[in-house]
Amino acid sequence: MTALEEVLDLTIFWEYRSILLVGILTNIKVWIWALLLAHGLGFTVCLMRISQMRLARIVGTAYAELFRNTPEYMLLIWVHFVFPILLSYSLHMKVNFSPLFSSVLALGLAYSGFLTETYRSGMLSVSRGHVEAGHALGMSDFQCITRIIMPQAVRRVLPELLNQAISLFKATTLVSLIAVPDLLYNVVIVTQEEMRPLPLYTGAAIVYCLIIFTASTVARQLSEKWRQRGWA
Repeated sequence: MTALEEVLDLTIFWEYRSILLVGILTNIKVWIWALLLAHGLGFTVCLMRISQMRLARIVGTAYAELFRNTPEYMLLIWVHFVFPILLSYSLHMKVNFSPLFSSVLALGLAYSGFLTETYRSGMLSVSRGHVEAGHALGMSDFQCITRIIMPQAVRRVLPELLNQAISLFKATTLVSLIAVPDLLYNVVIVTQEEMRPLPLYTGAAIVYCLIIFTASTVARQLSEKWRQRGWA
């Protein structure tokens, strides 16, 4: 069998489909939890960045720059290996993170930095006059944010929010580096048993490509419908 024939022969990938399906479901699980964490932290830090309190703005800016400019791989290593050691020394007790927890925390922190700037750009793009009109009607700051600023901001940055979500899913391929049993990790295990890396890695690449392409297409269509109908 030539190298090309081996690449195209994906029967072995299908033979291990149950194991590999568990792996891709792990990718999706990490992605969902990390995405929720990233949005929660990103929105919170965004409010700090646009706050009138100078200290809050400084802390928010430092947070966003730190996690936006630190590679995801380095965050994974630091959160999984270094952070537990620091906690162990400070708490005087043994602290360990599971690989799954470390993956969610590291990727959530990494993308919260990007989402901070995305939310911030959307909120700053809203006309100040709209906010002043809300205050004139007796709305509180919280009501102005939820009823005036956020609906307009989300509508304007929705495509970027969806792009960040897709980028986060791509980043979940890194979690195999700390032994999270995702698709890539399971492919490595099967490859060590079967010694046929070409079809196995090719199959994994095809699966990732199909998922990301489908997600991008659906996200683009939903974004257009959302913006056209004015749901945001």
